[in-house]
Amino acid sequence: MRMLVGFLVSAFIFTAIACGSSSYGPSSNPPASCTGSGASVTIDATGSFTFSPASPPAIVAGQKVCWVNNSGFAHTVSSGTAQTMPSDDGMFIGGALPNGSTVVVTFSTAGSYPFHCNVHLPPTYNMTGTITVNP
Repeated sequence: MRMLVGFLVSAFIFTAIACGSSSYGPSSNPPASCTGSGASVTIDATGSFTFSPASPPAIVAGQKVCWVNNSGFAHTVSSGTAQTMPSDDGMFIGGALPNGSTVVVTFSTAGSYPFHCNVHLPPTYNMTGTITVNP
């Protein structure tokens, strides 16, 4: 009986490993919610955790920004500077951003919007940036 249980457990583990998949690196097809006008920010983890670009080109009010996590690690995207932690500034909280996921925020008002990752803060990491929205 022990051999049968051991065999079944081993078979289950082997099947789970064989059927699992992971994808680290840029996706060849951006999510549908990220196509069109606006800006895109990729989370990169090649050596140092960063948003790329940290300050994307300015957008116009009404456009959206997509944060795409291709880093292989979980991150967050929240508005405000890292110094406002843990309260942030409440403009937007993208929440948890697991590897392979996307957060989309539409900016309706002109202004300068700093953002950061709540997990990887300065001085150890520099996961901060700014979105500029023109009228």
